Amino acid sequence: MKGEETGRYFKWKWFVILVVLVILVWGIWMLFFSYAHCETWECFNAHLKDCDRVRFIGEVDMIFKYTIEGDSNGECEVVVQLLQGELNNRDLIKLEMQKMTCMLPRGVVMVPESDIGNCHGMLKEGLQDLVIEKLHTYLVQNLGKLNLEVLDVPDGS
Repeated sequence: MKGEETGRYFKWKWFVILVVLVILVWGIWMLFFSYAHCETWECFNAHLKDCDRVRFIGEVDMIFKYTIEGDSNGECEVVVQLLQGELNNRDLIKLEMQKMTCMLPRGVVMVPESDIGNCHGMLKEGLQDLVIEKLHTYLVQNLGKLNLEVLDVPDGS
């Protein structure tokens, strides 16, 4: 009889230790690896100012997913992922699901992709390629007009 009571006590003791351990691991996970979620730009900007970990899906012309990873060497690390490009632009659709990491000054609230010089990654490379292609197309289409402007020839001739 006494051995049976000791066996039950021993099983409950391990069960309680296991439950406490699971709760402790869950708490540590939530503290260090979880993200808050924002629904508005105001919420995201408030977290960006303090460089707090948060996820936000922002939509203007394109849909981006922003993830503030936190402080990294005195700067705020923000991962930007293009979820959906402009539907009428095939080149932007090719960049969907690509990411770039932007390092922003702490305390500064700005759209992370607005200063692409602070970013690196495949999305940045793709966006730069698009800008270069558009600039090249513009120059080729307007080369004659630009030559006349450089030579200062009046439009009527």
